[in-house]
Amino acid sequence: MTRPEIVETSPGNAGGYELDCADPAVEAGLRAWLTESELAWPGRFRISVTVSPTPPFGSDTREPLRQPTVVIQAGPPSGTVRVMWTSAPAMAVVHPTRPEVALWFSPEAVPHIAEAARTFLLVVLVFVLRRLGWYHVHGAALRDPEGHGWLIAGDSNCGKSTTTALVASRGWGIGTDDIGFLAAHGRKIAVMGFRSRIALRSGGRSLLGAKGGLPLPERAKEGYWPEELGGHWVPEILPEIIAFPTIGEQTELAPMAPRDVLAGLVKWSQWVLYEPVHSQEHLDALGRLANQARCYHLTLGPDLFERPDLLVELARR
Repeated sequence: MTRPEIVETSPGNAGGYELDCADPAVEAGLRAWLTESELAWPGRFRISVTVSPTPPFGSDTREPLRQPTVVIQAGPPSGTVRVMWTSAPAMAVVHPTRPEVALWFSPEAVPHIAEAARTFLLVVLVFVLRRLGWYHVHGAALRDPEGHGWLIAGDSNCGKSTTTALVASRGWGIGTDDIGFLAAHGRKIAVMGFRSRIALRSGGRSLLGAKGGLPLPERAKEGYWPEELGGHWVPEILPEIIAFPTIGEQTELAPMAPRDVLAGLVKWSQWVLYEPVHSQEHLDALGRLANQARCYHLTLGPDLFERPDLLVELARR
C-alpha cells in the first residue's frame, strides 16, 4: 500500500470537498463549519451523509479507544476508522485509504450539529486529512509581534488556551489554540491553523477580564475569536520555538534535550499511534518540526499576566 507524503502547503493544490447530504439542516451546518475553518484544503475529500433512526453500518469488534465525547475503532482487519459520538447518536466510518467518510446522524443528533462539529466531526476530519498527507498536532500555533512562530504543545489543562488568549490581547497572530495540522513548507513543517474560537474556562476569563463570548456548554467554557481579544488569525505558522507548558510560580523557558522534544510531540499527537500505514509519515513530520525549532520546557506563572511580553523577552535570551 502506498503511503502519502507530507503534503506541501501550496496554493496550487486542488483542495475542496464534495458533500452529499439530503437533509438541508445537516448540510447547512456542515458547510458552515467547513467554511468557518478557513483551511486551505490539501486535496479533494468526500463526505456522504445519512440521516435515519438506525445507523447503516454493521457491527465492529475492534478494541475501542474511549475519549470524552467519542469512541474510536481503527486498524485491522477492515482498515476503516469508526468514530462514534457519545453526546447524541451519530457515527462516522472513514475509508481505509481514500479521503472519504460516511457520516450517520440520528434524528436526535440533527439539532446538535454545531456541538458535533466542535467535538465529533473534528476528530473525523483528523483521520480524513491524514489520507491527504496532513497530520494532527495538539497545540497552540502563534506568531509573536517580531514575526517568530511558536507552537505551545500540551493538553487542555496546561494553560495553553489562556496563554493564547493573553498573547492575542497583545496583538499576536493566532493560528489555533488547540488543533493544528502539520504540512510541508519547503524543507520545513508548517502548522495549518483550524480557525476556531479560543475556549476559556471561567478562571481564564476572569484573569483576562474577557466579556461576552460564545457559550460552549459541552466543554464548560466560553469561546472567543482572536479578533475579539485584540489579536488576529493567521492561517499558517512556521514554528521557530516549541514549548511544552506546565503551571508554576514564575514564567521560565528551559532548553530541552532533542529526544525529549520528539517524545513530547508524539504525546500531544496521539493519532500517530493509530493506523500504521500513516504513522511513519506522521513521525517524520514531527521529527522535522522538532529539528527546525528551539525547544523548551515552559513554566507559566502569574507574572505573565503582569508582563504579557515576557515570552518574547525570554525567547530573545
